[in-house]
Amino acid sequence: MLATLRSLGLVPQVALAPIATLATALTVVSMAALGLGVDVRVVARAGGRVTAAVSFSLLALGAVGLGMIWLLRIA
Repeated sequence: MLATLRSLGLVPQVALAPIATLATALTVVSMAALGLGVDVRVVARAGGRVTAAVSFSLLALGAVGLGMIWLLRIA
């Protein structure tokens, strides 16, 4: 909804920076909540293959993210 309002030019320019800051804070809080909701004991009981698959996918996701940052020269 906010994206539509922004596209139509209905969001004042002065409000964009606070909205971006709030969006970043809410994203960090939601990601932390997801991480804190994981029970490591349950993951460990799932077995070595599952743990290896999760670890590999996290490493691959991190590598792709860093590669995109480097490729697009974002940072």
